[in-house]
Amino acid sequence: MLLVDDETLVRQGIRLVLESVDDITVVGEAADGSGIGHLVRLHRPDVVVIDVNMPRVDGLTAIRGMAQMRGRPRVVMLTAHALDDHLYAALSAGADGFILKDIAPQELIAAIRTVVAGDALISPAMTRGLIERYTHSTSARGGQARERIRFLTPGQRYLLALIAHGMSNARIGQSLGTTESRVKAEVSHLLKVLDLSNRVQAATLACTAGLLDQPLGPPPHTA
Repeated sequence: MLLVDDETLVRQGIRLVLESVDDITVVGEAADGSGIGHLVRLHRPDVVVIDVNMPRVDGLTAIRGMAQMRGRPRVVMLTAHALDDHLYAALSAGADGFILKDIAPQELIAAIRTVVAGDALISPAMTRGLIERYTHSTSARGGQARERIRFLTPGQRYLLALIAHGMSNARIGQSLGTTESRVKAEVSHLLKVLDLSNRVQAATLACTAGLLDQPLGPPPHTA
């Protein structure tokens, strides 16, 4: 894991927490996003945890710079505020999730494991407020989102709604009565159909289109 934050004490604290477990290793640190491409190529981390607001090169700029990298690592934004002004842009740029700096140590460890495993880090308690602040700002954006999902099958729309509700692949599998591996394949196909990079972008699209404003209801007969 590569850790990028301009506050030395924050980096040291996160490093101590993560390296207290056997399956996580911090391979490098940086105080801002400058040269992050070089660090990624040098260390080959599975995940980059990066602060949003930093001097010189901020987290958002750094994420955009990594977008076209081959084998780009998973990216988690680190923020001190639940309603960070840059969050929607970060998700759109390809961030795989976000964590707050005051997160509990065990929650931080679980969050990193979740992202490395391929799931997006979406907290149901936070997702709606974080996304709606941006996605519902204009009716035009909502109309564009609804147009993008118009051609989805009922099963795909339902799956998109489950993702937006913050469900992991395992929980979705339980809800649909299928296996986690089948759900993972269906999610990958859905992202490809919608031309999205990750589940966080899918949740953003679903919220923008108003899927969270509708009752979830029972699953359709076909997935």
